[in-house]
Amino acid sequence: MEYLMVFAFLIVAELTAVTSWQQEWQPNYVSRTPESVTPPPFMGQDDSTENMKLLMVESDTAFVGGRNRLYYLSLKNLSKISTLEWQADDYSKMTCNRKSKVGCENYIRIVVRKSKDKLFVCGTHAFQPRCRHYEFTEQNGFRMQMPKKEDEVGTGMCPFDPNHNSTAIYINGSFYAATVSDPDSRDPLILQKNSESILIRTQPRDSIFLNEPDFVSSYDKDDKVFFFFREMAVENINCGKAVFSRVGRVCKMDKGGAVRTLQNTFTSFFKARINCSIPGEIPFYFDEIQSTSEFGQGNYRPTKDSGDRSDMIYAVFNTPENAIRGSAVCAYKYTDITQVFKRRFKGQESYNYNWLPVSWDNTPSPHPEECHNGSQGAYGYKHLNFIKSHPLMDEAMQPSGGRPMLVFTSINAKLTQIAVDWQVLAADKNYYDVMFVGTDDGRVIKAINKGTKGEIESVVIEDIQVMPHGVPVTSLKIHSDRNDQSQQRLIVMSKERIITIPLQRCNRSNTCSSCVALQDPYCAWNQGLKQCLAAETGVQSIATGTNSNCQPEVEVEPKTQAPEELTTPAKCTCANTKPEDEAEKEILANNQDKNEDAKAGATMTAQAGGAPLEILVTAVIIAILVSLVVGFFIGYKFQSCRKNRDRDVFYESSSLQRGRNRLSSGDNPYFHTDPKNMQPLKQSNIVVNLKNGKANSLAEPKTVMKSNKVYL
Repeated sequence: MEYLMVFAFLIVAELTAVTSWQQEWQPNYVSRTPESVTPPPFMGQDDSTENMKLLMVESDTAFVGGRNRLYYLSLKNLSKISTLEWQADDYSKMTCNRKSKVGCENYIRIVVRKSKDKLFVCGTHAFQPRCRHYEFTEQNGFRMQMPKKEDEVGTGMCPFDPNHNSTAIYINGSFYAATVSDPDSRDPLILQKNSESILIRTQPRDSIFLNEPDFVSSYDKDDKVFFFFREMAVENINCGKAVFSRVGRVCKMDKGGAVRTLQNTFTSFFKARINCSIPGEIPFYFDEIQSTSEFGQGNYRPTKDSGDRSDMIYAVFNTPENAIRGSAVCAYKYTDITQVFKRRFKGQESYNYNWLPVSWDNTPSPHPEECHNGSQGAYGYKHLNFIKSHPLMDEAMQPSGGRPMLVFTSINAKLTQIAVDWQVLAADKNYYDVMFVGTDDGRVIKAINKGTKGEIESVVIEDIQVMPHGVPVTSLKIHSDRNDQSQQRLIVMSKERIITIPLQRCNRSNTCSSCVALQDPYCAWNQGLKQCLAAETGVQSIATGTNSNCQPEVEVEPKTQAPEELTTPAKCTCANTKPEDEAEKEILANNQDKNEDAKAGATMTAQAGGAPLEILVTAVIIAILVSLVVGFFIGYKFQSCRKNRDRDVFYESSSLQRGRNRLSSGDNPYFHTDPKNMQPLKQSNIVVNLKNGKANSLAEPKTVMKSNKVYL
């Protein structure tokens, strides 16, 4: 019975854990079937080893790096405009294979535009990075730039491993890269190569500066270059191994240190922790940054004032792999980032001491974060020695609103990428930052913050499957047609394919209440046309998802059709009709108008599939427990009856019972059942005294002299 109770407890505990650690929100629109897209996906070489990466987006075109190829694509129809083929030489491949490396090809990982018709391209080249200069035009394609025909060594500028997280940016004649300088990733670095080919880098092989980092992105802002990455937290090493998110920066005009201190090394590199956590007495941290959006003019909360905007950036964070699976999106103001670097530093007195804030009395003046036209060595070696031992700021960069914009909890998926459409004007005359977030199982989530007065109240508008199930989203970019800003699309990329999808799907709703229930800033109900349109005017209510202007109406149930495959081009639909395959794909939210016709509500929730998964799982487990209890009871009763029967037969016929009957007080003089007659048994010790080989009798009262004794 104890085993049964333990088993039941484990099942109930598992069920409780699953049901309690689920998404806190319910999307207003859900699609779990990969949608048909137009144009069709770009598949590269249609090979699982293609390992494509989106490197640069320019207006209506994009550069995509792959295995031995660099693709130049049109974003209007995802067609190839030009292709550069660059393979690693045979000797490099042979050397790579001898070292048992995976990825012994040339994966293009760096593309920067140095001028209108000049590109700088780098590839892994079978774990021996190489770079080339190309002349490039849309008419003539790629052509090796003369006279530089030989490859340039790409160590420190391009990663060795195609899967390593690196980033690069080209600014006013200087190339900046954040990667590693060795194939084993033991020497991470941030490097600057100027127009005179002078190299400046971070302190080599010093964990205080960079400790096993994974670089995420890099940006050009004012007179600085910013790098976002995650790394092992050196300040937490005395308390255990942990990964923290960081933002680092260097000054563009940094020329390095003096001859004996920080020579050819950045004197302006400092880093600060990025905090993304759920506040509380014990905050819950999302410590591992995964991706960032571009910087843009936005506001994390709704605002009616178009001038109420700040330079901002959004980022995706995850919990560690061995912790509770969770993801979050946090937003940060650029001014908050710059202010962190103007405050106190963090340091340790010696190797075994804790990391503590450095007092202002021990901080050099002027503050080391200030950018100068040249080296900070002009302030002396004391200034440089402080910089060499204090790259870490004391305070962390805090998120806008004091908490995440979006929290995603799932045991099956986590967030990977993010793109933001800044300040979308909705029909309620508010401006919203619309977040598009990718997952590692091929979905894209669209969300906003509708909270006012600084509060954060997330609304998940859509949760749609855009990639095959289990295929991670590796990149997201918002593309706007330069000739038609209304034709905005979202570029979604995995390692094997690229697709584009519209930013809104307003025509999925064909009633006023369902259109308003989407709470989508792009959509509003047109009373005259009786359609849900992408418009800045119409019936809408993002705050509540309901509107009294929506009259009770009956939705015409569309014809159903089997969902199309991802590679099937979308069919043309008329303006006033709904596509035939809608009923198979959509689930609208529970925010339906209470006065809407029952048939409309049933139609919009038809895809829910009946009872929720939790009820089904609970019913199955209860049935199992009841079966176990009934089976145990029947087995126990049957075993008890059989045991009593076997015991009677055994004692009647066995020799053990007969032996026990003989062992009684009448048969054995040493067995007494009456306590009054019980006498202690005398102990008999037989002693044989041997003397001269003759035995003495026990009865003889002779003194026993020295003799040998034998005890039996």
